Amino acid sequence: MKINITKKQYHQLIKGISLANATLGILGDVSRESDYKSQSNELNELEDYLLQFAKDFDHVETLGESGSLDDDFYTSAIMPILDDYDEYTTQTNLANKLAWRDFRKDHSEEEMQRMSEENSGYFGVEIHDYEKKYWDEFEAHEFDRLEVLAPMQNHSKKEK
Repeated sequence: MKINITKKQYHQLIKGISLANATLGILGDVSRESDYKSQSNELNELEDYLLQFAKDFDHVETLGESGSLDDDFYTSAIMPILDDYDEYTTQTNLANKLAWRDFRKDHSEEEMQRMSEENSGYFGVEIHDYEKKYWDEFEAHEFDRLEVLAPMQNHSKKEK
């Protein structure tokens, strides 16, 4: 089988595989789910195979001396995307968790059960304003004003 792709498509393919591999590699290192590591290893093999064609696609600048992708490629093309994704997921997940916390404070179990039945378990409309408050906060101030009010356990006070 032969697949014809453009130089631009080749670059996007290498970039996409590198992004997926970076994600699976991280998950494979920190997760008990061993399948992530095996998937990362398979993508490494695929990436190595595809990099054999780098010269054909004028993509040699991304290769290191070993024939693998060089550190500059990861630093300039992969890490900014992963950083943006991390920032997005951190803010979105935190906004959602804090919104649910606030929502539960404002509504009884009976009210939430009624809402759930009326909306087939969907709370998106009800929770939106709660989340928006945190999205707006993070957009304006990032995490600068986020504080934990309860005292930290095992935290020793400084001597005066």
